[in-house]
Amino acid sequence: MKKKMTIGIVLISVFIISAVIPLTANVSAADGIVNKYAVIVGISDYSAISDLSYCDEDATDWYNQLAPSGYVCTVLGDHTNTYPQFDGLATETNVYNALANYLSIADEDDIVVFATSGHGGATRGRVRDSFLCLWDCGVGENDEDGYIFDVELQSVFDGAICKWFIFLDHCNAGGMNGVMSNANSANGYMAVTCTDRGYGYDYPPGLNGAWTYFFLEIAWQEYYEGSYSVSMEDIFDYAVSIYPYARKDLPQEFDGDIIESFYL
Repeated sequence: MKKKMTIGIVLISVFIISAVIPLTANVSAADGIVNKYAVIVGISDYSAISDLSYCDEDATDWYNQLAPSGYVCTVLGDHTNTYPQFDGLATETNVYNALANYLSIADEDDIVVFATSGHGGATRGRVRDSFLCLWDCGVGENDEDGYIFDVELQSVFDGAICKWFIFLDHCNAGGMNGVMSNANSANGYMAVTCTDRGYGYDYPPGLNGAWTYFFLEIAWQEYYEGSYSVSMEDIFDYAVSIYPYARKDLPQEFDGDIIESFYL
């Protein structure tokens, strides 16, 4: 089963982290209307690094779960274009812009989802920095390097005032949890495929990434029948109970409010 990483990425010890301007919220407080937004990313065919098999299927499954329930979606991927909706390549710039757009208009009643599947990695050394590999990683476009580091994801969410859910099916995804240090972390919940030293995997029996398959298809859609009355914490717990990987590859959750359950 193919790991969602490449050796060439893991062995790189230094990256130039692109400057990210923290989001400045320009919306007012709650207006009593719940608007729902989702940025969905699935990258199987990369511009410059090794390809994966099922990330476009992961994106399709997230779109099919969220769009019928009223989510306004932006779907970013690769050149295969086998998506139910396709809004462009999943470059670093396009992903940032899509997230910044929704986070800038979402008020306290609203929800923003960031669900992504693809390669991931971490720098070597005493301090490990996890990152997500976007379509243009290794080549970069628009003066970017094609990677989203932990600190960059944190900056994107810094000014948000809405509820937010982050789902990461990438290697080393547990190290992307710096976003939970934001002032609005009580409004957020993250479910990621592994620890900061673990791997995500293609999962041929499910025609998905493994974490997407067990969290979204088996736990949420099959076991809980796709219900939005079930909390993300409950879905996570059931998915982990049947997940075929363990130890450093065990999925992780980061819950900004351990008292109140998180619902989409």
